[in-house]
Amino acid sequence: MIGINGSQYIEDSIDCMICNEDCESSTCSDGPRILPWGQDTDDGYNCSHGNQGLCEGGDETGDIWDLWDIVLRDFIILDRDGVEFARINLTYNNPDPNDSLGECSDNYQKIKDLILAARQ
Repeated sequence: MIGINGSQYIEDSIDCMICNEDCESSTCSDGPRILPWGQDTDDGYNCSHGNQGLCEGGDETGDIWDLWDIVLRDFIILDRDGVEFARINLTYNNPDPNDSLGECSDNYQKIKDLILAARQ
């Protein structure tokens, strides 16, 4: 898994996304998370060659977010070949099995099943 921060959030702190020592959120009470975290840019570098016309630098949306048509809190599952298998927005599909929204709706299990199915 890897998180890709959108270019429009480049100035925002990622402390609580990775639960480093500067995070004061109760969601980080178990300590730091080991989560690779990348930063999308809006420089147009990824919008050339085979991606020409699919994204544009300087449009206030990152190149990767443009190419993948990402919105905040999208969770994208890729298959073995790196092709998108499923997309779930975690804002509307809380995966926390201990939270009433996640547990009552079985989102955790659904997401887990999708991840396992993508391996096939």
